Amino acid sequence: RLIDISSPLRAGIASDPPFTYQEANGDWKSFNPELIRKLGEFLGVKIEFVPTGWTTIVAGLQTDKYDIIGASINATPEREKVIDFTTPYSYTGTSFLVRKDNTKNLKTMDDLNSPNVTVAFVTGSDNDEATRQFLPKANYRAIPNGSISDLIAELESHRSDALSTSSYLVAPVMSKYPYFALPADPNGVLPVGICWGVPKANPELKEAMNTFLAQELANGDIENLKKEWLTVDNSLK
Repeated sequence: RLIDISSPLRAGIASDPPFTYQEANGDWKSFNPELIRKLGEFLGVKIEFVPTGWTTIVAGLQTDKYDIIGASINATPEREKVIDFTTPYSYTGTSFLVRKDNTKNLKTMDDLNSPNVTVAFVTGSDNDEATRQFLPKANYRAIPNGSISDLIAELESHRSDALSTSSYLVAPVMSKYPYFALPADPNGVLPVGICWGVPKANPELKEAMNTFLAQELANGDIENLKKEWLTVDNSLK
């Protein structure tokens, strides 16, 4: 089926500043919620946001807890085996941030790849995958459903030597904290598209969503939403 216009389109969503965050009153804000609401108008359906976490977000789509993943999910090869993705509306990789005053002299990716180095990341994220692939010897601190603020707290408390995060967060974080980034490439490692997730059994819905995204990319609305919402302050929520 494409979509039942008599029922809400259920969008699985998870906190992922600056693309998505939830206010204290429960309202979902920022780039993704705004774009998802516009998708609902385009499809002629109401949107129902279904809160989820990054450890279960793909499984929730597979088990019909929601119709789409409306969070900014990265189209990694592992995920592409089980779900489909829309056209990317942005791109990111994984970068590693280290305190400038770290005493372990961590200057390269090889330096990070040591059992004497603890790396923090969000459980189940693409950064989780990248860290395990590129730093197989490191000691891990996996934070379930964590935020960039949780990862920063790991470095500030010296529980971890490095944090692993999406490359688009590097500049906002380094503008406020005395860190440096590895590797030098601004796209980090394993750069992939940032997309929405769609069940493999619903190619018609994927096609309709791609038509919408092509329209929004062409008319400049996606770029305008990025300028409005993807700010330093929202990145650190």
